[in-house]
Amino acid sequence: MDDRSWMYRDSPQGLRRMDYCNGVQGFINFATSIPRNFTDGGIRCPCRKYKNLKFLHQDVVTMHLLTKGFMEDYMCWYAHGELFVPDESMEEQVVGSTSSASNMHEVENENSNPYRNMVMDAMRMSEANVRECPIVEEEPNADAARFFDLLRDSDEPLWDGCTNHSKLSAVAQVFTIKSDHGLSEAGYDKIIEWAISILPKGNRLKENFYAAKSMMKPLGLGYQKIDICPNFCMLYYLENAEMTECMTCGHSRYKPRTGRGKTLVAYKKLRYFPITPRLQRLFMSPRTAEHMTWHQSHHAVDGVMVHPSDGEAWKHFNSMHPPFSAESRNVRLGLCTDRFNPFGSEQSGAEYRCLSSSVD
Repeated sequence: MDDRSWMYRDSPQGLRRMDYCNGVQGFINFATSIPRNFTDGGIRCPCRKYKNLKFLHQDVVTMHLLTKGFMEDYMCWYAHGELFVPDESMEEQVVGSTSSASNMHEVENENSNPYRNMVMDAMRMSEANVRECPIVEEEPNADAARFFDLLRDSDEPLWDGCTNHSKLSAVAQVFTIKSDHGLSEAGYDKIIEWAISILPKGNRLKENFYAAKSMMKPLGLGYQKIDICPNFCMLYYLENAEMTECMTCGHSRYKPRTGRGKTLVAYKKLRYFPITPRLQRLFMSPRTAEHMTWHQSHHAVDGVMVHPSDGEAWKHFNSMHPPFSAESRNVRLGLCTDRFNPFGSEQSGAEYRCLSSSVD
């Protein structure tokens, strides 16, 4: 590890030394070089006030570090992607480079428990954060409690003496079977009921779909429910969110109330899966982040197209939009479908076709 005595060296008359100012800029360069450090456009602020508990824009973090200084005992930047390694075994690092990110990738790959890695990636944590977590007597907050519960589930065997599955891996794999084969919740519960009956007593398999879903929820990516016209005319969204009937066909948004029920129930709902957090999730894991930027790092062979980035269309786009193409983490989405009927064969026999297109 490079010399970081500048972080806590006293400054005369309250003025910051030049080596401190340069070091702060080096820290910002390092922290912003790792995509997984960002949340809502900000990075953790390690100043004396926020102590890595708040995400702020990098310019605000710089100002806080220059005016307030670093939090105590933060010589190793573990909350910003740097692994804690003893000085004698740590390779020499250059502040501002991404060497620590690659080092983190190598170390995490050594972890033989993929489900523990899954928890780490989903919760934006690393082994260093867990090892460096201070021992305190107060109860952890809700997010921290969920994180440590999932870590425990990823390591806890399905039953005492089981070596093939953990509590988390068993639920994750049954969830995969349900998804792949379209099982209903009732079918899932029946399979679990049967599985529990043949497993050793004291097994830790979640007893039904509801319990398993609650366990897996912190790892998932949420969705937004939006009421829609049952005739597919409009969405009750944004400026139309308060409307009670369709502006096109006049159909009521809600079903008639029955009995004394006060809850309004929409005729039809759309489930919107925001794409931004799903793309961010791909950059959270070092294993997938490497593939997300592969288009710029791979070596093309003349006359051979192994990736769309080798094609003329991609190169033409790069020449037209240099600022966008200069950042390898910018994402290009290819949309295509063939013989897709969005309304089902009963309502419309027309099939929809869309040639491949790029959305940047």
